[in-house]
Amino acid sequence: MKPEEPRGAPLEEGPNPRLFPRINQLARISFFIAIGDILGGIYIGSTADYDERTAVFCLCLVLTSALGAFCGHCACKQIRERRPHQKGTGMAVTGIIGCYGCLCVSLMVFSALTQGTV
Repeated sequence: MKPEEPRGAPLEEGPNPRLFPRINQLARISFFIAIGDILGGIYIGSTADYDERTAVFCLCLVLTSALGAFCGHCACKQIRERRPHQKGTGMAVTGIIGCYGCLCVSLMVFSALTQGTV
């Protein structure tokens, strides 16, 4: 007796689309950190008293911007490696650009505040 072969079943199974999420999580993290940093920079720029609290807030923006840029670069690398299964390059690049922009502005303000020349 021959074992029965299932009818209509594919002979080869392709890669599992559920193995990775469609949009890379690090790209999302980088994107939302960039949005938060930009909004935080606008808020501190419009309401700042340019005292110690402003310097601490700018230091926090520098740290979160660095984290967002790092996540964006890691996301780009992961998306390149998992090319057909993951998307989110646009989110990662937008996050990188936003984080670097906020990082530069925050460093300039923090530098000016620590020198007392504002």
